[in-house]
Amino acid sequence: MALLSFLLRRLGLSIFVFIGVLILTFIVSRVIPSNPAALYAGARPRPEQVAEIEKKLGLDKPLSEQFRVYVDDLLNGDLGESYHSRRSINTDLSIFLPATLELVIAAVLIALVFGIPIGVLAGAYPRSVFDYATRFVAIAGVSVPSFWLALIAQSIFFSQLGWLPLGSRISRDATLFYPIAAQTGFYLIDAAISGNWKAWLDAARHLILPALVLSAYPLGITIRMTQASMLEVLAEPYVAAARAAGLPRRVILFKLALKNAVMPALTVVGLSFAYSITGAFLVETIFSWPGVGKYVTEAVLNVDFPVIIAVSLVVTLFYILVNLLVDVVQALLDPRVRLV
Repeated sequence: MALLSFLLRRLGLSIFVFIGVLILTFIVSRVIPSNPAALYAGARPRPEQVAEIEKKLGLDKPLSEQFRVYVDDLLNGDLGESYHSRRSINTDLSIFLPATLELVIAAVLIALVFGIPIGVLAGAYPRSVFDYATRFVAIAGVSVPSFWLALIAQSIFFSQLGWLPLGSRISRDATLFYPIAAQTGFYLIDAAISGNWKAWLDAARHLILPALVLSAYPLGITIRMTQASMLEVLAEPYVAAARAAGLPRRVILFKLALKNAVMPALTVVGLSFAYSITGAFLVETIFSWPGVGKYVTEAVLNVDFPVIIAVSLVVTLFYILVNLLVDVVQALLDPRVRLV
């Protein structure tokens, strides 16, 4: 019962946040001095064309009526139409969003696979050379701008070593000779489902570099949080008792201590996942990755407000869902959280 009450409170707060973002983005899109109808009409539109399009798009109606219509469309799953491309935003996001999610998921997996073990060992050997080196890597990962790291990575791994592709999601040769049959929009999954392993390897090579760059921030956060939690847990009496009982150090670190130390790290990684969706914008631009970042960048340059609002709402929704999932995991692992 306590868990259900906790979830209902969190869900209510999440809905409130989403409504707030919806109202804010809608108002901002209307108060910025621009003429969406003129943008929709194209280059050098005539006044009568602009007036006709304003009527078509409902821009001649009061602001409250425009908001009501927009909310109605949103409840029906319609995010609107791009003023610049005149395509359905739903269709565009079904193409661009999987590319971004594939990149972000790969980056977060890198952060988890490497960040947690490194953080555990750094916490187990404080004030050692490994500890100081880990601190440097973690601080650098959090502090270094992603665009600078992306340019350095391209210079080293493409220009100098020639190990990895410069950018894009897949090579032109693979597109021509080993096309991937679109099913989920995730190239690695779609290629694996169809057994197209040559395209899978090509897509994986293109994914490595941008995923490594994007993983720098969540990796640094994961290392620091795991290390700090391990230092606290290893000072607990039950750990001292386990040492006195002669349990192997590996068992103490990765079974007893990690079980209690990993929750703060998982919480931060969950939030980093949502952050990485917005943080991927610069990385996608530099690596010519055809994701939401590239899509919204073009929308900003073209003052395409429906796209900007839609992407803002989608990103907000991901933030809310990830936060809600993190809250649920915390409540399941630690019943004391349900009372907060």
